[in-house]
Amino acid sequence: MKNILSVTLLLFTMLGAVYAQEEKSAAELKNEGNAALKAKDYKTALASFEAAIKVWDESEDMDAAMLYNTATCARKIKDNEKSLKYYAKAKELGYKEDVATFYSGMAYKSMGKMDEMEKVLLGGVEEFPNSKYIGYMKKELGKHYVKQANEYFTKGISILNTRTEGNRDQWDAIKEKAKVEFDQADGLADKALGFDAKNSAAQTIKNKIVELLKS
Repeated sequence: MKNILSVTLLLFTMLGAVYAQEEKSAAELKNEGNAALKAKDYKTALASFEAAIKVWDESEDMDAAMLYNTATCARKIKDNEKSLKYYAKAKELGYKEDVATFYSGMAYKSMGKMDEMEKVLLGGVEEFPNSKYIGYMKKELGKHYVKQANEYFTKGISILNTRTEGNRDQWDAIKEKAKVEFDQADGLADKALGFDAKNSAAQTIKNKIVELLKS
């Protein structure tokens, strides 16, 4: 009987704790989230912020800074889908729109969705020309276009490498075929330099193309 009473008491204690958690206000949950964020406990902070959002009074304006912090926590634990969701909500409320745009682009990059990343960052460059994050956006676009340029450059090299003493009569045709790929690479290298003039990889690709087509 004593054991039964102990178990019953434990159950009531646990239920009371759960009930108390459910009864927490949005403000309390937000404060818990802020404390966890400050302690760099991003997983706990994310859970607290999302709980606050869930019980937020619809008659009150949503806390845009909290939405941004929710996105940041999701980003820190590499939950890219959630980071995109909350950065979008923060941006809708006009909070740190440029930063939210940059990190949204980075979330797409982490997911391997490069077309989406490119679209977001191009939009950010156009929309926020005076942002302190404009340099980061341009550098990422530069790296993106260099990667594409290098793919075409590699194809051109592969075509040139088919030249042998046995097909010397085809060298001009092989060179022209390689040039098609090199032209694509050159154009993408120019795009990279347009966003990041100090991108040495882009300039190297351009220089190598000139050398190879002279040979």
